[in-house]
Amino acid sequence: MTQQILTGYDGSPRSRTAVHWAGAEAARHGAELTVLRVWPWLGPSEPDGPTTDPVRRAEHGDLEAVAREVLAAHPDLTVATQAAAGDTADALVDASAEYDLLVLGSDGPGALADLLGGSVALSVAARASCPVALVREQPDAPEDELPLIQGELPTPENPLPTATNPFPATVPEDEPFATAAPRPAPTNPSATTAVATAVAPGPSPAAALEGELSAPAPHSATAVAPSPGPAEIVVGVAGESSLPAVEFALAEAARSGGRVRAVHGWELMPFWSATPGWLPPDTDADDQASRIEADLTRTLAPAHAAHPEVELLVEARLGGAAGGLLSATEHADLVVLGRHPHLLGHSLGPVAHATIRNSPAPVILVPQP
Repeated sequence: MTQQILTGYDGSPRSRTAVHWAGAEAARHGAELTVLRVWPWLGPSEPDGPTTDPVRRAEHGDLEAVAREVLAAHPDLTVATQAAAGDTADALVDASAEYDLLVLGSDGPGALADLLGGSVALSVAARASCPVALVREQPDAPEDELPLIQGELPTPENPLPTATNPFPATVPEDEPFATAAPRPAPTNPSATTAVATAVAPGPSPAAALEGELSAPAPHSATAVAPSPGPAEIVVGVAGESSLPAVEFALAEAARSGGRVRAVHGWELMPFWSATPGWLPPDTDADDQASRIEADLTRTLAPAHAAHPEVELLVEARLGGAAGGLLSATEHADLVVLGRHPHLLGHSLGPVAHATIRNSPAPVILVPQP
């Protein structure tokens, strides 16, 4: 069965980064990609999206343009766009029930980021039915790391050539969109009103109805091979409850040819060590870490048996649950965490929060019982 990947897009740089990451992931998995944009102003009386309003038409054109960018990089990929009305977080949560992976843009570290756009991603990640990937926008390279320009510098008499943008900001009036087969409607009809359209003009009506899209003609000359998958996948483990996250990480590594590093963060002196009469069972940190790793290796053995070709490293790192895990993410290409039910309801725990805010790599949260 073909996997289905959904990515949310709101026009921001971080969401554009997420869309392109989702496109590369879909190409590696042989999956189909849907780009969803939620507009609070899109009501039931406008099921086909923006019409004559220039602002609405420009935003809808931007949605189609970013999908064309993904098609330019992955011509064999099947891509569709959807517009939905309602609360952004609720619409994404409702739609997640029909997909295998949801990809969202994530802000960098900082309390302000949590209060602004990042709050939508965190809310969705805490409630979605499927795994959620949070992808951070890559910072621009510092000036001292920018490549030097070879040759003569531009002058008013000899300016640099102006590049043309192959992706129009808006859709020409005479260029209709072919309608693709939409995904099933969300379970809460009052939350969203979705329409799916093919992002590339040109397929026959029969192909459009079947939802099979091909790259537009301007991009068909050069085929871009899917980018390699993550080589180093770090997954946080706390015992048997982390098995769904470990299974997800191992399956991803099996597809990409990478390896999995299962990390358990722990404290030599836990917070309850101040209790009168408490004595540490073992003050030898190395010995205690070895025993933790041996126990975890036995616990993860059934999951590893399903993918014996994947290299699995088990590590116990000092620094607490969050600190120990983050110390292993410095060179990671992907971080996977289990999303446990939280005592406060639909919210993420402190380890997930710390990882999302500080991990340099994309973070995938896997729902766990």
